Amino acid sequence: MGRDGIISGTYTGDRNFTGRCNFAQGGSGMGVQVVKDSQIWYVDKNKTSPAASGDGLTWDHAFLTVTEAIAAAGDYDIIFIGHGDYSEAATLAITQTGLKIFGAGTSGFVWGPTSLKSDTCADHLITIDCNEVEIAGLDFICNTTSKNAIQMGATATTYKTHVHDCHFGGGGTTNIGINCDTTQDTVDMHVDRCEFYNYSTAGIYLSGTRCKITNNLFFVPAAGIGIDNSNDTGANRPDKLIAGNMIIGSASTDTGIKLPSTEPTAGTLLIYNNCITNCNTNLTTGKSEAGVVANQTYASASTYLQVDSS
Repeated sequence: MGRDGIISGTYTGDRNFTGRCNFAQGGSGMGVQVVKDSQIWYVDKNKTSPAASGDGLTWDHAFLTVTEAIAAAGDYDIIFIGHGDYSEAATLAITQTGLKIFGAGTSGFVWGPTSLKSDTCADHLITIDCNEVEIAGLDFICNTTSKNAIQMGATATTYKTHVHDCHFGGGGTTNIGINCDTTQDTVDMHVDRCEFYNYSTAGIYLSGTRCKITNNLFFVPAAGIGIDNSNDTGANRPDKLIAGNMIIGSASTDTGIKLPSTEPTAGTLLIYNNCITNCNTNLTTGKSEAGVVANQTYASASTYLQVDSS
């Protein structure tokens, strides 16, 4: 039986913890995969005792800002963010390979209690210029013109980014929820179970290789685009899956899914089983119809159309 103090060894059987548990070097078996020697960092802006930033190693000594946690974190570390609205003073620039950032949200279609806001940051909320980053459980509030929630690969090619169970609120400003750079490649990015609301430029702008956009919900405002894949030239950015998304527009110069006008490499683009309704253009067509299969679109509440080039 374990007692207070330093303990080691393997414990079998059930254990009940009646108080708060802090895992200094991480805990496995909790739905979070922790790499050996990685560190968990804690952020809680509502911490009152003490009401100052600590070393970030436990909830009781948590940082008050996400900026502090990003500065302290190393490769493959984990950042847990407590509830509250976090208006960081600068863009959160992620350069640590394998960094995981988890808010207190639990579902992609439920507004989580952990929000990052663009009120004070100078540029985008988050930039990612490294590999294997995972972000989940956050509510992004972008209410300032031309600031994207997540800017991918601004200075370097990125690999294996996973964004899931997040809410992205655009506030109707000219910005993008997740923006892939047109110069740097965004390889193997997967966006799943997220909600994108009121982004007047695009919910997601794609220009990466082997990206997967699945099971998301988009509310598209006037002149906006749900998923913009128009940059796919068929050169270095093929192999994409856009499947299982639900998209509803404002029926005013908006587009559900925008496809490239240049033919992608044959067999590299699959647009499958998306439900799109009430957009001025639900799904653009051009030279990219070969991979457009079984997408349900509605011209009106009573007129159903099945988009399937075959």
